[in-house]
Amino acid sequence: MSLVKKDTSTERHGNSLYNEAVVLEGHDSAVLTAKFSHDGSSIASGSMDRSILLFHLPTYEREDINYGVLKGHKSAVTSIRWLHDDYSLISSSADATLALWDLETGSKVRKFQAHDSHVNEVDVSKNSQAVSVGDDSKVVLWDTREKNEINVLDLEYPLLCCTFNKEGSVFYVSGIEPTIRAFDMRKQDKTLWECDTNTESVTSLSINNDDSMLLSRSLSGNIRTYSAKIFVPEGISRKSPFIYNGAPSGNENYLIRACFSPDNTAILSGAEDKTATLFDLKSRNIKNKFIGHKASVIDVDFSTRGRFILSTSVDNSIIVREY
Repeated sequence: MSLVKKDTSTERHGNSLYNEAVVLEGHDSAVLTAKFSHDGSSIASGSMDRSILLFHLPTYEREDINYGVLKGHKSAVTSIRWLHDDYSLISSSADATLALWDLETGSKVRKFQAHDSHVNEVDVSKNSQAVSVGDDSKVVLWDTREKNEINVLDLEYPLLCCTFNKEGSVFYVSGIEPTIRAFDMRKQDKTLWECDTNTESVTSLSINNDDSMLLSRSLSGNIRTYSAKIFVPEGISRKSPFIYNGAPSGNENYLIRACFSPDNTAILSGAEDKTATLFDLKSRNIKNKFIGHKASVIDVDFSTRGRFILSTSVDNSIIVREY
């Protein structure tokens, strides 16, 4: 399938969206994941309908805002990440595989198979290495330029989330067991550090822009930060005693995600109250509750170019807006 080349000239059309909140449609089922490209010109989304859609950033009205459809997974697309060249994409799926996509041709370049069941999340480093976690309790390390895995770590309980630090030197995993584990890419078979999360299963992990702070969101809806520094003085807990409240979870057990803003001043989270909730990092106060979705909000993301955010929902849509 041939794709329309993504538009990298948003400055030519202005740096504002054509509407206060732009709804991106095209999926036939719940949208579980979406991410801005690194240059901010595009958005990719994945859904329970097994497809990945590509959108131009809607800075002006256009007919070809949805410029690509990627199909090939046999079950729900659970997470997606842009590689740093912005011309490749990696996705994880409930079909127990990952896929690498060439966005210039719309073709699946590589299929990754090492998991035994549902893959819940994948993340990719600036060095083109990837980490994936799943219900099979496996952490799998990949080089996206190679077909086979480079390492597999077998943990005891199902894993729901993972992330690299910005340097790509450390990765973090968590899930059903209420523990966050950090691993050094140079010594993958031994944890760098571990931290309990007060008996709460973790559905989301995110790192801030200077690699100093890690963010978790739990299945209960609690949002908390941790020191991500390699060394923490003895007797000092990595875990902040404070919780960000106001982005609730319900009884659906969705894997709702949260993330830091690029300037490290705010946190954005999905919620089962149909909103995307923006917190001030320092005060922990709610700065805004963005409405518009008709069902639970699952994934959220900040653009690194301009003050844009997106949110995905069980209502089959993505909403892009300025904050």
